[in-house]
Amino acid sequence: MPPAEDPLAGLRALHLPPEPSSFWSDLGFAAIVGLLLALFASLLIRWIAKPRLSLRASAVGALQAANALAPEDRRAAQAAVLRRVVRTVEGEEAARADGGDWGATLDRVFGTDLFTQRNGRVFVEGLYGKPSGPADDPELDRELGALVAKLRR
Repeated sequence: MPPAEDPLAGLRALHLPPEPSSFWSDLGFAAIVGLLLALFASLLIRWIAKPRLSLRASAVGALQAANALAPEDRRAAQAAVLRRVVRTVEGEEAARADGGDWGATLDRVFGTDLFTQRNGRVFVEGLYGKPSGPADDPELDRELGALVAKLRR
């Protein structure tokens, strides 16, 4: 008797018919993916490398905004700008100075004697106390603007 053949040997596994593929659908998919990747990359680069204002530009802008305030509020806003500049240039410890040390720090950072010898003492001696002189001092505003405009950063 001849050997019995397996009746299932001639069968093949189930498979799906081949999908019709179009050159244009593949090209369109690749173009869409490429455009999305390019958009993502440009947004990422813009977020990482966004231009930041220099210390000088931001301080000048803050002083100009302070000039629109009332004299008492203007001095407080200018004092905040001076603290921020000193913090950026010399660090947190220098920005925490007060009294005569604060005046010396300001003079050193700005290269002047405005804060220890002249009318800039208002930022050292009595910013929040009762003013001893005129509340509005346009000369002090101009000098502060000139000092900040000379910053190197």
